[in-house]
Amino acid sequence: MNVNAMHNYSAEQIADRLGELDLVMKGAKEEADTLKNEIKRREVNAVRCSKFILTVSHSTSKRLDTKRLADDIGKDTLADYYNETETTTIRVKPAPIQVEDAA
Repeated sequence: MNVNAMHNYSAEQIADRLGELDLVMKGAKEEADTLKNEIKRREVNAVRCSKFILTVSHSTSKRLDTKRLADDIGKDTLADYYNETETTTIRVKPAPIQVEDAA
């Protein structure tokens, strides 16, 4: 849906649709996580089926322990190395059923 195509929709309509999609995505993610865990449990490395080819790879990552670094060199020194970024968070949760809605 194009953003310009939504100009006739109220904020409430947009929020309701976003909430519906959020539920679908969370359900799909939960199912996908369950399937991925089963693939891991079975120790599958690769499988080809009629629609997809699934491969599993493993990697290791290293992350900087900023708390430990701050403790070692001092928080004031570490503060000079931070970059500030702005983030917008949109949270979606079901609205409680109101008495007039239940009737």
